[in-house]
Amino acid sequence: MKYSPSSRSSRAFTLIELLVVISIIAVLASVSVPVTKNVMNKARSASAQNDCMQLQNAIKGFYNEYYQYPVDGNSEGPYKTDGSLMDVLMSNSTAEAERLNRRKLPFWEPSKMAKEARMPGYHADSGRLNDPWGQPFEIYMDADDDEELTVPAIYGSKFGRSGRLKKPIFVHSGGPDKKLDTVDDNVTSWD
Repeated sequence: MKYSPSSRSSRAFTLIELLVVISIIAVLASVSVPVTKNVMNKARSASAQNDCMQLQNAIKGFYNEYYQYPVDGNSEGPYKTDGSLMDVLMSNSTAEAERLNRRKLPFWEPSKMAKEARMPGYHADSGRLNDPWGQPFEIYMDADDDEELTVPAIYGSKFGRSGRLKKPIFVHSGGPDKKLDTVDDNVTSWD
């Protein structure tokens, strides 16, 4: 059976049909990328919120056990989640951790170990806990026991006060823009 040229061309796609299909796929892809990015940022924000609450609870647990915060002196902060603070909360074998956490109780355990210094999670080599965007959290504690914290003034409008917060502990992350001095996308322990 012989095929005529007209019947052969009806079985193939034309260039215009292929271009239309490719255009539709390109439009769908361009719409889905921002949506996916937004969903990923919301998931990271939820993870950062969880980490903020876990850190806050670990510090409260330390305070309930020793009636002091896991830092020397009466400075309210800010403290970063690197080095000695994390050693004290994790009961690592350092001089400061052994001095402040005499009973060697672990108040915080890493849920995610980071492989590189700028990755999210706890980095064992540096003793640093990073938020989901690779930056350390910032912590304020009422170390002078006046039942108020002086937090960055940028939070004044958010909490209805001018940089004063009637809470014992405040933990925050810079959020997707990785900047602690912008409030819009920051994640805090009091959201």
